[in-house]
Amino acid sequence: MSIERNKTWLFRIIPIQNLEFNLLNGLYCKKAGIVDPSYVSIGSQEIISRRDTIDVKCYPDTKVNDYVPFYFSVRTPMLYNIYTGMGVPAKPQEEIIYLCCKLTDLASETFQWCYTDGNAANAITRFYNDLKDLEQLDWHSITTTDFRTNNVDGDEDRLRKKHSEFLVLNHVPTKYIKAIIVKNSKIASQVNAILAKLALKIPVHTNPNQEFYF
Repeated sequence: MSIERNKTWLFRIIPIQNLEFNLLNGLYCKKAGIVDPSYVSIGSQEIISRRDTIDVKCYPDTKVNDYVPFYFSVRTPMLYNIYTGMGVPAKPQEEIIYLCCKLTDLASETFQWCYTDGNAANAITRFYNDLKDLEQLDWHSITTTDFRTNNVDGDEDRLRKKHSEFLVLNHVPTKYIKAIIVKNSKIASQVNAILAKLALKIPVHTNPNQEFYF
């Protein structure tokens, strides 16, 4: 599959409660220790902690939690788990928003970056730091809405591959957030109020093409 780099977006999902801090400070990796005093967690603490010890294979002196993670995919199994309360505290989808960055902005000499062909916490996942290897990712798994293990293709590895990640060492400044996606107009109004308070101009889109939420 040929990948159009200039049209490829990266997505980070956060609860709206964390938005103002993220916009004020940019996005920091877990191990940076720069945390919103009112931080709301949406992930599995067990998995997040495990990432403290997992090597980034193309930069072996670093761990996964030294990096700010993004997905290539939207409507991920992680969002489904948050929505249903499967293994994590349940949270309404409308409280989850997408921070959107461009691949070509982050895959640059400004950052130390890499990407994976699946969930970075999985032992079999491969890491890459050259964009020529983008075609090694399973883009069908990344883009499909059918991420069940028992799927029509019989691909038992789909769940891992759907969670392919793009990782940026330490910090992503706010200026690289090029759009914010929300579920409905109510949340769009709240996000726009925060942007106005901080004198930031970032486009806010409400679930384009109905692709981002369950």
